[in-house]
Amino acid sequence: MKLLTFFLLLSSSAWAAADPYQEKPSASVQDTVKEPLRAEFSLEAAAGYLDNRAHLSENNCYACHSTFTYLPARSLIDPLAPEVMRTRVMLERLLTKLHDPKEAPKVKTSHIPRVRLLAAVELARHDAATTGKLSAITKQAFDFIWTKLQTKDGGIDWLRVREAPQAIDNWWPVAMIALGVEAMPQGDAQSELTKNGTEKLRGWFRAQSPQTLHERALTLLAQAAIGGILDEKAREEHVAALLAKQHADGGWSMVDLAPWQRKDKKPLDPQLTDGYATALCAYVLARSGQRNKTAIAWLKTHQRETGGWFTQSPFARDRIASNTGTSFAVQALAASGEITPPKVTAEQFEAAKAKSEAEVPATVFLPEQDHP
Repeated sequence: MKLLTFFLLLSSSAWAAADPYQEKPSASVQDTVKEPLRAEFSLEAAAGYLDNRAHLSENNCYACHSTFTYLPARSLIDPLAPEVMRTRVMLERLLTKLHDPKEAPKVKTSHIPRVRLLAAVELARHDAATTGKLSAITKQAFDFIWTKLQTKDGGIDWLRVREAPQAIDNWWPVAMIALGVEAMPQGDAQSELTKNGTEKLRGWFRAQSPQTLHERALTLLAQAAIGGILDEKAREEHVAALLAKQHADGGWSMVDLAPWQRKDKKPLDPQLTDGYATALCAYVLARSGQRNKTAIAWLKTHQRETGGWFTQSPFARDRIASNTGTSFAVQALAASGEITPPKVTAEQFEAAKAKSEAEVPATVFLPEQDHP
C-alpha cells in the first residue's frame, strides 16, 4: 500500500538557480554511514547542510522531514539568513491561503491540518528568535490548533505512516506544540485559548504511560517546555532511563529509542550511535538541566563532511532521517551552550523579510503525492 505525504511546491526554478543558498547537494553527496567525518566541527558547514535540505532538493518541496525541522535549528545560527527568511515567507503565504475560506478549498491534500500545526510551531519559534512577538499569522495558526486540531483528551490525531520519528504516533506533535507554546511571549501564552489548550496538553502527557525511550524523551522535552507534567521523582526516572542507554562513545542509537522496523526489513544496527538519537537525548538532557559532556563531544566529533549528522533511518531513507538528526544536533549544541544564537532587531527582521517577499514566487500549492 502506498503511503501519502504532502508537498508544498515552489513554482519557480529560476529563483532556486539564481541564489547560492539554493544550491542543492550533488548526486555524489550521500547521507550514509560511509560518508567521512569532518576533521573538526564547523557551524558554517551545519548551516550549509540545513540550507541545502530546507526543501527536498529533487522536487523543491516542503515536508515535515525537511522544512519543518529547518527553521528552529537554522535560526540558532542566523535567524535572518536568506533561506530562513524565504522559508518563513513561504509558510506565511501558505497559512494565509489556508485561512482564506475561498482559497483553502483549492488546496487538495489530506495533510493540511498537519501542515498548519507544524508551520505554527516553526513560526512561533522563529518569532521568538527575531522580534520576540507572536505574529498575527502565527497566532491565527495556533488558534486553529486549539479549536480544530486538539482532541478532547488534549492530544492530536496524527499522521501514522511508520516514518519515525515524526509520523509514527501521536507523541511527536504534542511535544512540538509544547515547544511552540514555550516560544510565545507571556501575554500570548496567557490568552484563554492558549491557557486552556496548554493545560490539555499537560493532561494528555499525564495520562500516558511511556513505553519507549523516545516517548520518555518527548515527555521530558514537553516538561522542560511547559512544566506541570512530571513530578521530580518521575522526571529523574526518565532522565535515568536515557542515561542508562548511553553508549561508551557518548552517543545513542535509534535502536535505543524504540523497536522501530524499516520498511525494507533491513535491521537497524544497535551498536551504531547516530545523529538523531544522540542529538535528541543530548537536547532533552540539556533542557532538563543536565549538560552531558560526552554526548556533546560525540556531536562535535561526528559531523560528516557535508555538514550534517548521519542518522540510520527507522523507516527506509537515511537522508530524511539525517535531516532531522542534523536539526536536533544544532539544537542540542545550542541548549548545551556550544552555540550562541545571534540577537537581531525588529528593524533588521523587517528589512530581511521585505527582501525575501520580493524574491519568493507568489504561487504555492500542495498536490498530494505518493512516497517513492
